[in-house]
Parts: sequence; C-alpha cells; structure tokens
Amino acid sequence: MRFSCSCFLLLTVLALSACSGGAATRGPADPEPVAPNPLEPPPIAPPHETDSRPPPMARPVPLWEGGRFVRDIDAAHAREQGLVVLDLGDGWAPYLFGERGNESEPLVPNGYRHTYLALARGEFPDDLHGDRARDDEYLELFGIAPTLSLLRTRMTATSELACARTLDLSPLTSFDGTIPFTGNEEGRRAATRFVALDREVQAILARHHVEAVAALDRARLSDREKGALDQYAQRAPKARALLALQARLECEGFYRGLGRYSPGALDRVTHDALARLEKRHRVAGWGFIGAQTLAVLQRTPMESERDDLVRVLTERAIHAAGVIEDGSTSTKPDGTQRTFRGRDGAEHPIPNLEDDLRNALVSAFGLDTPEKSLAFLQGLGELPADGEKLVAFAGPALPEYYDGDMELSVEVDRGDVWYDFPYDDHGGEISQPIERRPHETIFVTYGEQRIPLARFGTTIGGWRSEFIDGLEWWKYKGSPFGPVVWTEIVAAPVWLPPESTPPRALLDPNPGRRHPGAKPYVVNLHETGPSYASAYGLVAAYHHQFRETGDGSLRIYGDEGIRTHGSVDYMSIMRRYSHGCHRLLNHIAVRLMSFVLAHRPHHRIGMQNVNFERSMEYEGETYDLRIDQGGYVFQLDRPLRVQVLEGRIRGSVRSPIDFPIPKYDTVRGGYVLPDGGAVLVRGNQLVPTTLAPIDGSVPSLDGGVPMPRGDGGWGTTH
Repeated sequence: MRFSCSCFLLLTVLALSACSGGAATRGPADPEPVAPNPLEPPPIAPPHETDSRPPPMARPVPLWEGGRFVRDIDAAHAREQGLVVLDLGDGWAPYLFGERGNESEPLVPNGYRHTYLALARGEFPDDLHGDRARDDEYLELFGIAPTLSLLRTRMTATSELACARTLDLSPLTSFDGTIPFTGNEEGRRAATRFVALDREVQAILARHHVEAVAALDRARLSDREKGALDQYAQRAPKARALLALQARLECEGFYRGLGRYSPGALDRVTHDALARLEKRHRVAGWGFIGAQTLAVLQRTPMESERDDLVRVLTERAIHAAGVIEDGSTSTKPDGTQRTFRGRDGAEHPIPNLEDDLRNALVSAFGLDTPEKSLAFLQGLGELPADGEKLVAFAGPALPEYYDGDMELSVEVDRGDVWYDFPYDDHGGEISQPIERRPHETIFVTYGEQRIPLARFGTTIGGWRSEFIDGLEWWKYKGSPFGPVVWTEIVAAPVWLPPESTPPRALLDPNPGRRHPGAKPYVVNLHETGPSYASAYGLVAAYHHQFRETGDGSLRIYGDEGIRTHGSVDYMSIMRRYSHGCHRLLNHIAVRLMSFVLAHRPHHRIGMQNVNFERSMEYEGETYDLRIDQGGYVFQLDRPLRVQVLEGRIRGSVRSPIDFPIPKYDTVRGGYVLPDGGAVLVRGNQLVPTTLAPIDGSVPSLDGGVPMPRGDGGWGTTH
C-alpha cells in the first residue's frame, strides 16, 4: 500500500507517541501552547515537497525490446504509446469466445469457451468434442491454435530428437516439383521400378570404372545405357525427395500408429503421415508433396517449430491490435501500390499489418532463430490453464483511418457464376471453368474514400443434393446478389438442418455398430454444432434483408437464409461450392468477425435457447436429432452493410434454375422421375425422353414433362 506524505507523517507521530511508554519513561510535560500574536506575520511555510515517483500503474505490464525485458509500462496507456499488449497465457481465446469485454461489464457465460480452451491445450475432453479432436489431432487448420504451453512441449521434444540433427534435407531443398498421391499400389510400383533402375545404373558405373554418373563419357555408352541413365536422371530427384521425406516423418514420429511404409514410395501410410505433418504446421495440403508442403519440408524440424510459434503469436497480435490488413489489398491488379488519401492530402500505402506485426514481435522477443525461440518459451514459466500472461512490444503505426468506431462494410464478389446444369445426358460431369473465384472484401469508409482492408477467398452456391419426397435430387442452391446487412455475429453457431437435408448427410457410422442391437449410424452432432467442425464453423454472420426508411434508418425484415461463416473444409473453399453461404477458413472467419466487433458498437446477448427436434428414417432405422442450445450472440448496435455482387454470368443459362432435377440412375441409364418417366436437361427446361437403348443411339425428345411444384407436388410445365 502506498501512503501520501501527510498520512505518513501522521502515522509517524502516532507511532512515536505509542513508543513513549508509561510514566517511568515519560519526559517533561509539554509546555502550554502560546497564542499567536496577531500583529506578527505568519511563519513562512517550508517549500512543498514534490513526490518525483511516477503515479502507480493501473495495470503494469513488462515491455520487451530486442529479445529482453526492459521496463514495466501501463497497459491502460499502451495503445496511445504505439504498444501492443499481448496475452501469452494459456487462457487466451479470441474475443468471440470470451464472456465480457472488460472488467466493468457483467459476465455473460459462453458455453463453448471451456471446450475451446481445452482443445487449444491439446486435451481431448471425454465428449463428442474430444472424440472428433482425437481424430483430427492438430487443430490449427481447423481454427483452434495451440497454446504456448503446447508449443513449448512440442518444440522441447523436437529439440531432443537426435535424428533431427542428422537429417539430410538436401534432396528436398533441391526439389521444386510435385509428387501427387496416385494410390497405394502405384506408389509402390514406382518405388520398385526405381530400385531396379538404381541397380542398373550402379552396374553401368562399375562397368565403366567410375564412381559417379557425372564422370561417365556418354560417347562410350550404349543406347541401352543412355536410356537407363536418362530415366534415372528423370526419376532420381523424386525418389530421393521421397526417401528424405520418409526419414523426416520417421524421425518426428508422424508414422506412429499408421503401420509400415514402403521406402521411396508415396504409399497410403506415407500419405497419411504427411497429412499429419501438414496439419501440425497449418499447411492446407492434400497429403502429397506440393509447393506449400515443400516449403515446410525444406526447413529443419526445429525451424518448422519456430515458424509455428511466430505464426501463433502473430495471430494473437492481430487480435490484440485490432487490425486486419494482411497485404491482400496492398497492391492493385496491375501490381502497383494501392493507397488512400490522408488528412495531409498525400497518398499513403495500405499497409500489410500482419507482416509488420510479425516482424515487430520477432524483433521484440528475439525469435529470429529456433534456439532463441525455445529459450523464450522455456523462460515463460508456468502458464495457468485459464489465466493470462501479459507482455507488451512496440507495434507498427496504424493508418489514420483507424478509430474505435469505424464505418465498415463488406463486399462479396461472386466471381464466375454458372447456372447451367453441370452433367451431360449420360451423367458425366461437364466442364465449367472458373477463371475468377469468389472473394470477400472488408472496406472502411474514410474521408469519402472506400478503402479495401483485406480480401479473402470464399464460396458461393452451386448444384447440391436435396431431399424431396423421400428421394435425392439435384437443386441449385444460389447465393442471392444485392444489398443485405449483418445484424448479429454468432460464435460457435448451431446449424438447424431443414427437412430437405438428406438424412445420410446427418449421420456418421456408429463406432459401436458391431454390438448386438446397435444401429449402424449415429447422428452427426458435429455437423449441427456447436463444434469447430460444424456446418457454420466457429463463427457466423447472418444475412438479413432490409429497407431504408426516409430518415435514413434501416428496417430489418427478413433472414435471407445465407451466412458468412467459418468452415473446416479448408481444401474446398478455393475450389468448390456451398449451399449458398459464403464460407471462409475458420481462423479467417474468426479474425474477420473479431475485427468487426473491435470496431463496431455491440452488446452481448449470450447463448441462444433452441428447441429443435427432427426424426429421420434411413435404411429402415429411425434416428432422432435434438438441439436445445444455439450459439453465443453478439448484437450489432448498428447493422453492417454487405453488398453481394452479381459476378460474371457464364454459360447459356442466365438465371438460376429454380426446379430440382432427378439424379442420374446408373441402372436405367437416365434421369428418372418418381413416376418412371425420364427427362433430359435442355438449358433451363426439362424435356421428356425415352431411355437410351443399350446400343447408345440418341434418345428422342418430346413435348411437355411433369415438373415438381414448389409444394413438393407435381404439375406439368412446357
């Protein structure tokens, strides 16, 4: 406790009086006080003593510079000093999974927070969340980054691998191609062929009495020898890269529990082990050697661990600083720098604040080498499971358009859009090339400028399966274009599947199906959520229709049924379609929605109450789905405008086909209706046909065709 000077003097006087003891030790009696002479000037007061110590800090936090602690700073004033306060604790979670914004706000319990923190610690709770996480094992690709304690455990274990210090990565560092997974047997055959080829090359070297291929005189070689050497030169880089890959996977334990692998082959076991490595280091890969995966494989295991640490810290710093610029909008399509006009009238570049934060924290914490990074982690001491550990570092200067309440908006460009039915008369897929993928951009309006801050790849709708009258059909699930608004953001959202969702899509094989009386399937609660693997991922913003009134206010009048949301299907977002929603990588969706909440007034509603039930019949069994709780709602005080652009319509059909189309019947060889008739798709119409005979002759076309009505019944259109 700190006392003022006057309080300290008073306590001192009282203490001296108390120490004077009893009568035996008492001094002479105090003289009677003398009344002051009113004619004399008052005595001159001693000069005021100033306390030169700084005022107490509201929240002292250690400041790091150049890899070491330099002094404490006040977290309450960090932002105005250009400092970023970063939480290194194991209790860190994005704002979306917190329970209040600051200590003055009431706590609003968040039902998913406990699960999020447990999964981030690498734990597997004894529930459905733990069951799924145990299979996925590494969750950063799925939106849940590891804690620093978990990273420290991993990095310490890697540093103790003797084999890691003797790995020869040169075959990987010199390799610049791709090696796809083509199947278990194909991979093994390729490895066997190379072994035989290598023996042949060794025999050639022996016959010509040289030790290396480079020393051979091709003029003295036979045509057979030249052919063997040419094949060897073509196959050797891949074979050596695969052997180096397998040595690394073996060393780091990624083969654990997968069985034996074939040396030099990208077989199923190696494919699965490589997928493990990709997930651990947040590489969106397919379990084969490609550009992104190769970039990790060309670095040592300890360098990869260091990269993981820097990436996780950077993501936390992005949330702490409340920024989103990642370089995706820093340049124009022609490669020139994109700028905004400042108050000074000059043009200023749109920065890459993600890179700037990464560089700043690497410098501040001294993370430029794996050894220093491990020392930093080991120096943190105990990190409580649900506690914080705050530190500060000097962050990059923020552009002048930053403010507490920013005028944000979102634009979704649907890119190339195909409405045509994507299958031919024989059920074969028709090519519909996409040159411009859909993307989502967040803007800030500043000084009459609309400044793009970040752009992310996303999805739009396409042809999907829909359950109608007990049968599966193709139905175009569109992403409507035009203006909408976000009115709420929901963390750990729940998807309530409509009746049109095929039951099989909501079921998983039952692990205990071999037990007597067990059903073959169980309800897939991960699909409905809350779960990082749910249909809506870790967070969703709901698209609402609106009407602008005369006074400029917005009247919200309908849920469009479309969401911008996260997804764990990370390989599909840049390549495939959705049921109409705009999907983002889970960590990107969390980053985007956290940024909106950091710069948009809002209040917490908390957990949604839901009363949802659905019974499903599948393969003679009944499965019941019940959901009683939804996600955690943040209500925006002012709706955020979203503009969905029409995009570039391609193909012959210029608007969505609004009726379902039967799936191709491989047995009967056509698109068969429930009444037994068959149809063909011609543009945006169905026309009746007789099924093609076995000889493959062209089917005949006729006039009208029964068409499903919107109510699920049947009528006739022409």
